Amino acid sequence: MKLKSIKIENFKSFGNDNNLLILEDINTIIGKNESGKSNLIECLSKINLSGIDDRDFFLNINKYTKLKPKIGIVLIPSEEEKNKLKGETLLTINNRFDIDIEGSLTESIKNNTIFQNNRDKMNELNQNVSNLFSDQEQRKHFKDLIEMINNAENKIFINYTYIDGIINKINKSEEFSEFLRYLQDCISYLNSLKNSFPTFIEIDNITLKSKYTRKNLVDDNDSKIMLIHLLNAMEMDMDYLMRYWDLDNQADKENYIEDFNYKIQELISKFNDFYSQERVYMKASFENDSLNFVVKTTKKYMDFDERSNGLKWYLNMYIQLVSKTKNSNINNYVILIDEPGVYLHVNAQKEVLKLFEDLSKKNNMIIYTTHSPFMIYENKLYRVRLIIKDENGNSNIGNKYYSLPHKMGSKTETITPLLTAIGMNMNYNILSFNSQEVNIITEGISDYNYIKGYFLLTKEKMPNIIPSTSVDNIHNIVSILIGWGCNFKIIMDQDNSGRGQYKVLINKGLTDISNISFVDGLNIPDNKKTITIEDIFSEKDKQQIGITNEDYKEEKAYYSLETLKRIENKDFEYDQETMCNFAKIIFQLFD
Repeated sequence: MKLKSIKIENFKSFGNDNNLLILEDINTIIGKNESGKSNLIECLSKINLSGIDDRDFFLNINKYTKLKPKIGIVLIPSEEEKNKLKGETLLTINNRFDIDIEGSLTESIKNNTIFQNNRDKMNELNQNVSNLFSDQEQRKHFKDLIEMINNAENKIFINYTYIDGIINKINKSEEFSEFLRYLQDCISYLNSLKNSFPTFIEIDNITLKSKYTRKNLVDDNDSKIMLIHLLNAMEMDMDYLMRYWDLDNQADKENYIEDFNYKIQELISKFNDFYSQERVYMKASFENDSLNFVVKTTKKYMDFDERSNGLKWYLNMYIQLVSKTKNSNINNYVILIDEPGVYLHVNAQKEVLKLFEDLSKKNNMIIYTTHSPFMIYENKLYRVRLIIKDENGNSNIGNKYYSLPHKMGSKTETITPLLTAIGMNMNYNILSFNSQEVNIITEGISDYNYIKGYFLLTKEKMPNIIPSTSVDNIHNIVSILIGWGCNFKIIMDQDNSGRGQYKVLINKGLTDISNISFVDGLNIPDNKKTITIEDIFSEKDKQQIGITNEDYKEEKAYYSLETLKRIENKDFEYDQETMCNFAKIIFQLFD
């Protein structure tokens, strides 16, 4: 089964409003510091759909509501399950081992005739079985077990540790062997349902080292945490590792090293099936007082520390996944990462994004937080989710980055990495411009969004639109385009800044007035006017867009993004007056 959404009620900074996270295959969580991103990852990392192990999870109450946490999870069938399951399943985690169930999975249990018949037989034969248990607590556990099975359509079956003891006790009595068979069949079926549930796994920002001294290995410190994960993934432990230094015979040492490296290569062989970028080889060497790791991807082995940050990060992630899941087939996991690749350079961060794509193709879901614009899929912005705090200190989730509530703090600060990513993507496109096409240069991203919205509504061919970082930088972009032999047009506000840039362009001989249009439709400055792009919208559209809102000046980047996305989603259109004003500007440029 696959996750569709998670509702986080009253966990730490999450309250009762705007707490629904709607999920994609890959989910980028952005927001300013202290917005609640880490709280989100912490909450999800504790979720276990067979019961929450963390005893303190439900003590993390929201300070504003004073209520204890409750988690709602909506699951949908995977492609393979659509013949068996119809529609959504809702799980509500009320307490550590109290999980309500309704929907598709409930109907599947009701319609499973084998389970229903086994349960009926179990109840029919369950007359004197409880007499086997002289211990009062064990008798209660037995009754709880039967109640869980009989309530399987409404509550997730929890496989408590006491169940094995109950089965062993009943197994000693031949009188109840038939009852036991039906009981075990019911338990087996209910446990099997959970195999389709996704598993939540958090990846820590820790790394394997090239060298571990014997002192590192003996001391109980954080430096060897990643090594312990590696040993777990190799089905070894620290005691087994330390045995090497107890060996006296050289042949025994050589055999030990050969076996150790065989297990490493087994793990790395599976990693290579998982990692599609290049073929990786890894081995260990033992010295008198240390353990060393080297990695090869081309011709030569190099110390693990000397490998690329992207490869190291991905290998560390894979080792943790195998260690924590006890499974080298990474499938149907919800992989949670707080600030991945934070220490990686730009190219390595972009490599991580490619690796996330590979992971998601293996039926996994990725949820990660970031402040880095390089860790945002700028061409797949539907994957972005925003976390922003309100005046009460509650974290709010925005599943569409362009539809946050207006009265919710600084939206622009929250979406800064998103704006930067969009800006970078558009600036990268300048390298591929065709010299025969016309490129429109605007003062910034807000103008870009509004003008792009106009062309989308006209259904005309979209020109290449280049947003400048500011009006004062337009002449630099013009110089580059002239050097490349590209055609261009310029749209600027009719204000002091726009008129100042006009003089720079004309005085430097970079262009003539035929390539310039102010937003009032003129190609010459008018010192008596102050007209910005916002002024060309009708009063009705100003209200619809939010231009008249008190926070527009500080948040106009957000408002323009929201407007563009509403146009793309066919939720909004400029009215006739606004369209005519835009047409006047464009006509001036292309007449």
